[in-house]
Amino acid sequence: MLKNINNPSEILDHVRKKGYIIFDNAFETSLFDNISNFWINFFGKNNKNKFKSRDIYGSSRSLGDLNYSSFRNNSELVMYRTTEYPWNVSMHDPTRKLICEMNKVRNLALGLDIHHGSLYEPHSQVSFNQINCYPAGRGKMFAHKDTPHDKLLLSCMFNVTIKKTHFEEGGLYLMINGEKIYVDDYMKPCSVIFYNGNLIHGVDKILSNSDIGRIAGYPMKQFFLSNNKLPTYLKTLIRIDNGIKRKLKLKSHSKQGNSALEE
Repeated sequence: MLKNINNPSEILDHVRKKGYIIFDNAFETSLFDNISNFWINFFGKNNKNKFKSRDIYGSSRSLGDLNYSSFRNNSELVMYRTTEYPWNVSMHDPTRKLICEMNKVRNLALGLDIHHGSLYEPHSQVSFNQINCYPAGRGKMFAHKDTPHDKLLLSCMFNVTIKKTHFEEGGLYLMINGEKIYVDDYMKPCSVIFYNGNLIHGVDKILSNSDIGRIAGYPMKQFFLSNNKLPTYLKTLIRIDNGIKRKLKLKSHSKQGNSALEE
């Protein structure tokens, strides 16, 4: 699915020296059109009621969590986000497959096994999909680093909407040697970028004549809590809840009991 990407071992060295590297024509135009059309429609005006959660940052993620959509609208951040985990059904399988391939390239660039993040134990790191939308006329993100550490954090992304095509002004910037570099100026349809997420970066307000915002796809990988790390009192509450539901003949939130039934 991915193409025209240099030896992954060269990616890390280039990002270390320059802060980022962009690969053009990294996937097929037909795939870009498919992905772009789907997510522009998904983040359209009529679908904004889908975004219930304000948990943009996904605190205390656990193995087995459900996919969810979130938003934040304040003086520093205006963004809609949908997050999908690999054990759940994807809303758009072509997007999932592309993000999975990008995660594999990043793993190789970091000297890791190609499937790192797909095997959930013992390290409890998970690779997953994240799509961000900064809406037209309002979308923005404050300047920040992705972690408090000074080490290089290899992040990657592809743009679902393109500057000067879907929106006119604003977009993602990286601060490199005191200079504000608008990387969206260089991103084309089917471009993929690898960059240092521990550089100060942000998103300037999105201005769009077409009323389409900045949408981008991110292959994410983070530490997750495993079930054996859940506090004992929470497991006890779950067992009590299941017991009450059995007595009242109510359906449990999770499947319970023997599963060896003939289909």
